Amino acid sequence: MPHPAPHASWLGACLAALLALPAAAQDMPVRDCRADAAPVLPLVPAGHDALVAHATDDLLGPSIFDRVARTEDGAEIALTTRGFDSYAAQLPAYLACDMPFMRVTHAQMTLLADQTGAQDQTRMVPVFFYGWSNGADAVVARGQTGVQALSGAAIATDAVRLDLALQLAQDVAETPEIRLVDDPAASFAEDAALPFTVVPAPVAERLTAGSVGTGAEGSVAEARQVLTTTSANRVIGDLLVVRQDYLDANPEIVRGTVRALLKAEELFREDAKKQVVDFARSAEMVLGDASREDEMMRLWRGVETVGLAGQVDWATPTAPRSYRAVVNAGQTAMVETGLIAAAVPLADPPLDYASLGDDIWDKRRVQTDSFDQDAASAAIRAMSNDEIAENTIAAVTILFEPNQASFPVDDYRDAFEEALNKSRVYAGAVLSIEAHSSYLGYLKGVIQQDWPVARQKRELASLRNTSTARALAVRDALVATADELGLAVDDSQITINGRGIEDPLGGFCDNLPCPPKTEQEWRESRRVLFRVIGMESEAEVFTPLNEW
Repeated sequence: MPHPAPHASWLGACLAALLALPAAAQDMPVRDCRADAAPVLPLVPAGHDALVAHATDDLLGPSIFDRVARTEDGAEIALTTRGFDSYAAQLPAYLACDMPFMRVTHAQMTLLADQTGAQDQTRMVPVFFYGWSNGADAVVARGQTGVQALSGAAIATDAVRLDLALQLAQDVAETPEIRLVDDPAASFAEDAALPFTVVPAPVAERLTAGSVGTGAEGSVAEARQVLTTTSANRVIGDLLVVRQDYLDANPEIVRGTVRALLKAEELFREDAKKQVVDFARSAEMVLGDASREDEMMRLWRGVETVGLAGQVDWATPTAPRSYRAVVNAGQTAMVETGLIAAAVPLADPPLDYASLGDDIWDKRRVQTDSFDQDAASAAIRAMSNDEIAENTIAAVTILFEPNQASFPVDDYRDAFEEALNKSRVYAGAVLSIEAHSSYLGYLKGVIQQDWPVARQKRELASLRNTSTARALAVRDALVATADELGLAVDDSQITINGRGIEDPLGGFCDNLPCPPKTEQEWRESRRVLFRVIGMESEAEVFTPLNEW
């Protein structure tokens, strides 16, 4: 069951432990930023910092930052970097203004607001969005085969990956308990009663021994990966915040820094395609050891940048998966799970990113199909009912009346918008529109009228065809809803699955659908589900678009 909502004093007392801060975190000095404080960018062990490290590479001439870090009137900005072993280790330097910027995730902003917002000068202002985790992080379960088993259960996570735990809490039937801990992998290994954890992908591989954990060589018995951010690739976002006093005193330097980061991202993507990025140097700067080059490359492959268009969308409150949308949804889940007592006010991105990116030549991301739709449909059809349920990450259900053939948008708008939102949160998963038929007429024919086998086969085929037609009608209505909202839809992500009576609501009795026990069950058997189904194990289905 969820924890009761904590008091603010409890949260303050536990914050150091939750964020893995030094023991003296509560005594960290807070100093004003001098007007001439240096613009230092933090580096943390994350894939996005490969592009920042690359932007400082001056081995063959002036670095990217040397060339492009300028204010609007042309003054040079002397950008430097400072490495940290963790996200949490940045806080003392940020509060003391040894470094006016800090790297956080959306959920971390909420957790840190109590400390950084205690004084106006240290209030966090989000100014740049690095992008999303896309394969870098994973959910591991003990003795479970799907994330829906998290309903009413418990999951351990650290603050960096809290956004994923919060999202899953919103997508299961019963609110789970979220345990914020310093070392989720250790908690999972030591507590046999803890069924789920969120960890970096390499740690997940160790816990599961690459498949199912045996209990040997660091693995946990019966542990397996049930989800990664390859599917949930619009959940954990990495952003840069700046102190309010530094932004007030140096608005042009902050704008110039963001402009330099936008250009550095574009140039990094081009150099990565040409394979001229020195990942050994990046590993030395980000991980502290040039010999960890392969690890740095893997970190980079586990994230996704967003480009100028994505930066604009992130700063637009009404856009899907915007900063404001992610923060609000996360705080709602934090209240529901007892991590905070009430929503916390946070500043919005204040910059005009379109104008800052006026010299970016690649102003929008090329939209390509992420899925082989035929392969995805075939893979789902090959699944048993249990396998479909196990691979379901989230679901939205609508009901229909007998003989209903159309689905007016106005009648189903809330459900359609929820389904569209799920498809964007889990943009690396398939959205299966799964239609079911009422089975009462079939039961009467078989049991009361003694239909011959040939008639039964014809009726089953007819029910499948009818449900397929309904699924197609629902897809058309869903796309119409997206058009009304001005949302682009990846058609390849949507599959049609007319089930007929293959998965009756009440299960099977003697190889026939169990008769509905109540009128409500009969009504609910006429249903269409929007299932978000993970397809990461089906290599021919999904092509993750991690690079530009």
